[in-house]
Amino acid sequence: NGITYRDQLFRDAVREQVELEVYVPLRSIISRQLVHGWRNDDREMQFKMEVLRHRPQSYFKIRPNHQSPSEWRSVSKILHEGVGRSTLPCAKLRAIVDASKEVARLYTEEHNQSISYNVFAGLSPSNLAPNIETQSDALSADDFLPIFIFCVVKSQIERPCALCVLLRTLCDPSKRIGETGYYLASFEAAIAHIRELDLADAEANNPTLI
Repeated sequence: NGITYRDQLFRDAVREQVELEVYVPLRSIISRQLVHGWRNDDREMQFKMEVLRHRPQSYFKIRPNHQSPSEWRSVSKILHEGVGRSTLPCAKLRAIVDASKEVARLYTEEHNQSISYNVFAGLSPSNLAPNIETQSDALSADDFLPIFIFCVVKSQIERPCALCVLLRTLCDPSKRIGETGYYLASFEAAIAHIRELDLADAEANNPTLI
């Protein structure tokens, strides 16, 4: 897209300063409106996430050979601290990207795989997702989402529905078609999955709970 690394650093710095000058003074008003508008959805989400927080990785359909011995704690920590506790939307978005990349890094460390990242040249998940290079045990985009859902549940982020609306609205348009946009879409997909999950049906159909 012609934007150099230096240009991107400059744009990110400007974006952060704009949010400090504009968003922060209006944060209480914006938060009040979002919390009020999505309070019922978020109340239901908090209940579901509390129930799901005690479920094993297999419940989320994470393949046995992809499960983390540490239960992806470093990923959940980034989401909890970077997304849940940061003030600026741009910082929350950076944390979502960092957490997503931590999935690949931790998988590599715990499963002794080699890893390379694609250059985010296209928009399809196969092009945008991290590419774990192995003979037969690659971590694909389809494998990534269940892991990310598990990490979002463990992160105990408050008011996730309102948060999705905030980030979708304030995400820099130039980033929606690249790495940040892809991982924000993954975060929204994780929230949507949890929101639409019927706990009774899921438990009935999951043999690990019998």
